[in-house]
Amino acid sequence: MRVRRLIPVALAAGAALYLRGVYRYRDPVRLPKVGAGEVLSAADGVVGFVRRVEDGRTDGLDVPALLGTPGAADGWLIGVTVGPLDVHYVFQPVSGAVSYATHVGARANVPLLDAAGTLGALTGRAVDTLVTRGALENERQAAVIATPDGDVTVTLVAGRAGLSGTSFTREGDEVRAGYKAAFLQEGGLVLLHVPLAFMPAVRVGDRVTGAETVVARRG
Repeated sequence: MRVRRLIPVALAAGAALYLRGVYRYRDPVRLPKVGAGEVLSAADGVVGFVRRVEDGRTDGLDVPALLGTPGAADGWLIGVTVGPLDVHYVFQPVSGAVSYATHVGARANVPLLDAAGTLGALTGRAVDTLVTRGALENERQAAVIATPDGDVTVTLVAGRAGLSGTSFTREGDEVRAGYKAAFLQEGGLVLLHVPLAFMPAVRVGDRVTGAETVVARRG
């Protein structure tokens, strides 16, 4: 009888070990096809918010501080929550030269998602992480890519205990849309800021695939 009771526990433990030790490191083949004036999703996950940026702010929030960049032009801010079951690689959304790259630490990272938000991420529901303390205070790294239509910024925000990630992007690099930009080991929030030359092509709740889904197009 005791053995039977232990079987579900052992299966759950084995599944957890597999998810943490194997599944989250998977690296599926991506064949990006990006057209003129298109912006690709930088990550796999669910779109949690699409916000208009005016005068460096959105809903009263300081967008440059949120992104970890010196400034933020008028445009759009798109947030994708990378959950435990999503691919954890981050991809370049556009081609261009990296004009700015930075890392912003935090004294103490806090959970980006509460219990309900974590369940939502696991079940594929949209989670507006922009209203959380973690989105504002957690460790982050950012890269600004210069394009003929304006700067496009990708910022990775830690989900809980720090980024624990690896960036493949450095200031001065020439990058191509769809190529790997970073690995976000613990998941988290991926912010994409695009200038007014582009219009969002996704809505809250949409599931996106990094290097494949078009999230914005030149207007």
